[in-house]
Amino acid sequence: MTTVDDIRFPTPDEIEGFWAFDKMHAPRPLHPLSQDLVMATISRGFTQAQAEYGCPVMASSRAINHYFYMAFHPVPDEAEVADRMTRYPGMIERTVPLVGTRWVNEWLPLIKTRNEAERDVDYATMGDEALFARYYEMTRWMEQMWYIHGHVNFALVSGAKLSDFYDEVMQPSDPTESYQILQGYHTRPVDAAHGLWALSRKVKASPALTRVFDENPPRDLKRALEQSDDGRAFLAELDAYLYDFGWRSDAVYDLADIPWREDPTIPLGNIARFVPMPDADDPMIKFDEAVRRREELTARIRAKLADDPEKQAHFEKLFEAAKYAYPLTEDHAFYIDQMGVVLFRRFVSAVGERLARRGCFADGEDIYFLYDREVRDAMANDTDYHGVVADRKVEYEACAQASPPDILGTPPPPPQPGDFVDPMLDAVASRLLGIKPPPEGEQDPDMIDGVAGSPGTYTGVARVVRSLEEAGALQDGEVMVCEMTLPPWVPMFAIAGAVVADVGGVMSHCAIVAREFAIPAVVGSVSGTNRIQTGQTVTVDGTSGNVWLDGRSL
Repeated sequence: MTTVDDIRFPTPDEIEGFWAFDKMHAPRPLHPLSQDLVMATISRGFTQAQAEYGCPVMASSRAINHYFYMAFHPVPDEAEVADRMTRYPGMIERTVPLVGTRWVNEWLPLIKTRNEAERDVDYATMGDEALFARYYEMTRWMEQMWYIHGHVNFALVSGAKLSDFYDEVMQPSDPTESYQILQGYHTRPVDAAHGLWALSRKVKASPALTRVFDENPPRDLKRALEQSDDGRAFLAELDAYLYDFGWRSDAVYDLADIPWREDPTIPLGNIARFVPMPDADDPMIKFDEAVRRREELTARIRAKLADDPEKQAHFEKLFEAAKYAYPLTEDHAFYIDQMGVVLFRRFVSAVGERLARRGCFADGEDIYFLYDREVRDAMANDTDYHGVVADRKVEYEACAQASPPDILGTPPPPPQPGDFVDPMLDAVASRLLGIKPPPEGEQDPDMIDGVAGSPGTYTGVARVVRSLEEAGALQDGEVMVCEMTLPPWVPMFAIAGAVVADVGGVMSHCAIVAREFAIPAVVGSVSGTNRIQTGQTVTVDGTSGNVWLDGRSL
């Protein structure tokens, strides 16, 4: 029997290359089927898209003890790299600025139409042959979405270029100011957060509903609401909300993760936290402030460039391309990373139920413990996988208790003056994911040195939350210490006084939303959730990127 003591990770001399643990999208171990149908299709889709720009870098992924590790590395063929480099810089200049408009006019309509139609497909009416044939179609669709996502990654290059230009012209003292010029654009996650707030106002206006929310923890709210006419009417409104926004989950890339649509505990918990808050805390008010901040910074740089028509024209060109960068960061995650994966889960669960009835394993959810080739074998031959599933469950639970290293292998040497720095790699790996080599030398035991995500300082009581369900316990003004955040976490920013995240860079979701809510944030802390304890008083300096564990005044 596999135990946690049997789980070990390779040392640098045992693994080739440099691999980063993708804690942002898969903070917990991935089930076997997710490794094949999500993780592996990501690297194939990304690599295909990158090749179309002549990018000399490809994406690779691998599961190590069920944890998702990813690497961006040069194409193995040196002649191919040399050939691509003759085209790549020109493609960056000519083609990348068009990614945003392609998303709006081409890719989003395709994904939105397909995914929204998939919500209503009745798999129960399909015969086995039709259902199993759809498995191959759905797998191809997943890879196509990651191919589009691979293109979307290049939109961050435009955002990085604008921020760099802003820094060059304005030379701000706040390292995040140049990224605030990208914020304040309407996105689906904005709609999702506003929808939860609107539902909380309905509860607040009803003494009967308020009493139910006051007297029951989130896990019991659905059952309690089902006991009254008012409660059932509210649940009908919640169901309508979840039909639009409930295709999201916590682990993101794991098909086995249960989404809001199936279990509304998390959105009900968010609503419960919003109910006692005054109308002045409406997230849309913060959003409007973010819009005004962007407009203020835009007006400042335009005024400074007024006497330099050439630079002003260059700014306008960069600004036009970059205005898609942050909306794409949020909206692609809503439609691909979240909705796309959850809809795939809905289909795979139907296949699992069918195979369970045919005797391949005990329960429909057991399908997630099989690999793709085994699912195909079960569909074709009714193979008995009861024993395999039982063994995998034990192995998976052991891996879930392990502590995966943030990086594996040997980091590449830092670029030297004159070296080509891949703008896509810089934008995605550094500014979005916050991937960086470990610090050298002795570290201050009272300080965490992270990445400046959102400016300002804040001293408060920390609460460590490793899931959205745990985040439901967050109290007003506490410092939210988390592994990562993605769009479903937005309501938490209306409650937190500051945020510390293990992963992410200055262009990550966590940093973006913290700036829009005007609360300090340090991202890329690496070890924040391990070094900080719930109840501990800490000081978050989002301008310098430091977290002081002794709660000192700055």
